[in-house]
Amino acid sequence: MQPRTRAFVLVPVFATVLGLGLAFGRAQQETKVERHAVAGAVSYLTGEGGNVGVSEGADGLLIVDDQFERMAPKLEAALGVKDKGAPRFLVNTHHHGDHTDGNKHFGKASLVVAHENVRARLLDEKAPPQSLPVVTYADGLSLHWNGEELRLIHVPGAHTDGDTVVWFTGSKVVHMGDLYFQLGYPYVDVGSGGNVFGLIAGIQKVLALVPPETRFIPGHGEATDRAGLEQYLAMLVAVSGRVKEHAAKGEDATAMVAAGVTRDYDERWGHFDFVPPKNFVQSVIDSL
Repeated sequence: MQPRTRAFVLVPVFATVLGLGLAFGRAQQETKVERHAVAGAVSYLTGEGGNVGVSEGADGLLIVDDQFERMAPKLEAALGVKDKGAPRFLVNTHHHGDHTDGNKHFGKASLVVAHENVRARLLDEKAPPQSLPVVTYADGLSLHWNGEELRLIHVPGAHTDGDTVVWFTGSKVVHMGDLYFQLGYPYVDVGSGGNVFGLIAGIQKVLALVPPETRFIPGHGEATDRAGLEQYLAMLVAVSGRVKEHAAKGEDATAMVAAGVTRDYDERWGHFDFVPPKNFVQSVIDSL
């Protein structure tokens, strides 16, 4: 892990640029929040920022992540909060602002749950009290909600050092947070304890745990079946392996991209402007 101070500048920039990028250049007031069914009691909301997982049933609402504070009114409208009440629980998959800035609003009424490193990093960023996780855990935690067990599983040193995946065991859905970047090459926050090889190990761990028919909600992009996540994993493994070989020869990211370490994957994964191939390759180098 590199010094935490690197994350102070990097994380706000990441959250702001990513949020703007995912809005596709539209003014915020034009950003629509849309709800997408996945399976069982689980759906997710898209808007501006990370995907918001939703569990809805007899016990009420539970959400996973909450985008930006400015999106709260639209998220509440999509959730039907006026009639159903505020979410009882809010699980944060990690500390980045495009997943936690909404805590400033939702944290006033919802019990915020996250890995202990999320609370530590939000404290470092001087987040307001309502944004801070009230319940934290080190390795794993279960919530029993809407007729099923939700297993919160910590994946160390992956996208960040505080990542949680949320497994809705009855619905057979996993919210992957930013371990799964379905839009393109992933952003790995090495400055906040992230590591490409830890990311790979975390995805492998999840795939080994869950049944074959499980569906996966990414931090950004569309929910997929197991084959979609496996395709993403195969890309991570192949590119990181090539980068490791070229790094042993002393090459830098520019030389590696010129040599074609990502070329056969760029058509599928190389079109998300925030993480061009060179940036992803550099994150692999930084993870070695």
